[in-house]
Amino acid sequence: MTAAAAAPGASGQASGQASGQASGKASTGALAALKHRDFALFFSAALISNTGTWMQTITVPYVLDQLTHSTVWVGVGAFATFFPATVVGPLAGALADRHDRRTILLISQVVLMASALALWGIWVTGVATPPLIVAVVVVGAIGSGITIAAWQAFVPQLVPPEAMVSAVRLNAMQFTGARAFGPALAGLVLAEFGPGTAFLANAVSFLLVIGALLMIAARPIATHAAPGRVLAQFRDALRYIRKRAVLIVSVLGALFSSLLGVSMIQLAEPFARQVLHEGAGKYGLLVAAYGVGAITGSVITVARGDVLRRSSLTVVGFAIFVIAELALGLAPVYAVALAGMYGIGLAQSFAMVACQTAVQVNVDEHYRGRVLSVYVMSFFAGTPVGALIGGIMASVIGLRATIVVSAVLLAIAVVVTMLRYPWFRVLDESRMGFDGRIDDEGHLVIEPTD
Repeated sequence: MTAAAAAPGASGQASGQASGQASGKASTGALAALKHRDFALFFSAALISNTGTWMQTITVPYVLDQLTHSTVWVGVGAFATFFPATVVGPLAGALADRHDRRTILLISQVVLMASALALWGIWVTGVATPPLIVAVVVVGAIGSGITIAAWQAFVPQLVPPEAMVSAVRLNAMQFTGARAFGPALAGLVLAEFGPGTAFLANAVSFLLVIGALLMIAARPIATHAAPGRVLAQFRDALRYIRKRAVLIVSVLGALFSSLLGVSMIQLAEPFARQVLHEGAGKYGLLVAAYGVGAITGSVITVARGDVLRRSSLTVVGFAIFVIAELALGLAPVYAVALAGMYGIGLAQSFAMVACQTAVQVNVDEHYRGRVLSVYVMSFFAGTPVGALIGGIMASVIGLRATIVVSAVLLAIAVVVTMLRYPWFRVLDESRMGFDGRIDDEGHLVIEPTD
């Protein structure tokens, strides 16, 4: 059976037909993926390594602020941490669809480890300057950009198809768990041992992922040597996304979360120091509250993901996002700011896990790497751009006003999108077991893979 769709509505019909076939197979329990050795091994190593990465992510703005006392430099650091992933996104997606994903991950993990070692070296030797730190961060960010698309596309290869939804949710929980542990550890390490220890701990953590990758045997898939250059393949993926409303909403959800929500987390250090008048330890706890909120949200989505609709999680997530940002920006005391940060983490998990799961269960294998790279790019572009603009705005109108303005803009963006895609219901679509392509006339052609 072949169906061609020239508009999102038509492809949604095909999605609905396939959903019934897939839903029964995929409902195998929230922790089903952990029953498979390769996924369990990768999950454990990744949790520790990503915790180290978040330690470094928190340490970079800390050292930049300590060196310069400038919110602009903090914004530049956040920009350097995330934006390069956007630049290499088209290449990352093409590589993930055309080459062995495990090999890509092995190479990128070595690059990331070298970057962390370089940060440790320049700090402990006393030669660190803001431009030098940012330059090293850019190198690591390029490695991260190559990693993320291959990583997300690699996860479904570690489990059988019926456990894929479980694997996607648990992988998201692993990332959010690292967001909880990493900042908390960063606060303790920065207060007791200093930035050098945080950088070194992150570098060592990459050895675990490298070891896990060498030990697992991922489920083989057919790689696609699609014709054309990288940018042509990327444009093909964009055409594919435009034909699927569920993918459009997922990408917009990631963009809104990062640009107008998560980006404000990058201003937490100057907010803690300048507005709340707190030191490194309280700064670490402030960001840890965000991480605890994120892992709380991810646990809920894993445990109740088969019951709660993805559309409902997204709507509730964005509502909490706006309220929590307003609470943070207007916080009269530290405790209220702590609650606001917790709410931002909770909201991000609800919205992002729902959107990421919607992508994974609706994208065709032929496009998985490239579509995931677009999804990741929307997040990695929004965070640095939002942080950079936020840092500049904060130097003009103040940190409180900047965060409040971000919350208001987020509310407007979500309402406008819901007017076009009512209550985000398209996120509830599911189409597994089918493959799709864009034909010569620009139509989405959907075919069974069996």
